[in-house]
Amino acid sequence: MKAAQQSVPFTKNRVLLTLFLHLLMGIPFSLLPEVNVRFWFAFNVVLAIILAFINYIIWLFYKDESKRYFSLHSFVMMMGIAYYAMSPAFRSLYPTAFFWLLLMVTVGLVAFLIIRYDSVTIAIVNPQHILFKKLIMVYSFTFIMVGALLWVYIVVSKTGPFVAGASILYFGGLFFIMISPAMLATPERVKEILKHN
Repeated sequence: MKAAQQSVPFTKNRVLLTLFLHLLMGIPFSLLPEVNVRFWFAFNVVLAIILAFINYIIWLFYKDESKRYFSLHSFVMMMGIAYYAMSPAFRSLYPTAFFWLLLMVTVGLVAFLIIRYDSVTIAIVNPQHILFKKLIMVYSFTFIMVGALLWVYIVVSKTGPFVAGASILYFGGLFFIMISPAMLATPERVKEILKHN
């Protein structure tokens, strides 16, 4: 199975392209909200470099297994995009209790989905499977819970439209978190799931 896969030369490993994408997102999001901009600019640039380094390490290990490499590369890329999209919401809520509630929900969801990555893979590869409905239910429940949390914060703090915009970005990031664990599955596992469709 591995012999049938192509090797990925450095010029085609997309590490620099993904670094550019993360910088393209991270730098503008450093300005939202306009508090501690220098710190968040530096933090987001350093994070983009760290993610690029992680992708480079993955390439070193899996450069002879193109499918496995690009799936793990995509996982790192999507988690980076999710962070950048969600960061304005977290920064606008800090240091209130709403920040800690949102952080607990998000970290708990990420941990749950990564642990259950095989179930996420089955749900995405085979949408007719019962796990797909469960994945939609988890997303819907999280959407309602976080939406209610952010709505209460907007009402209590009487904030302007920024938090509403940050909330939309947060849910965009949440979408990437929901599907990214499927990238952790091996090509062999995906073929096995497809075979049982």
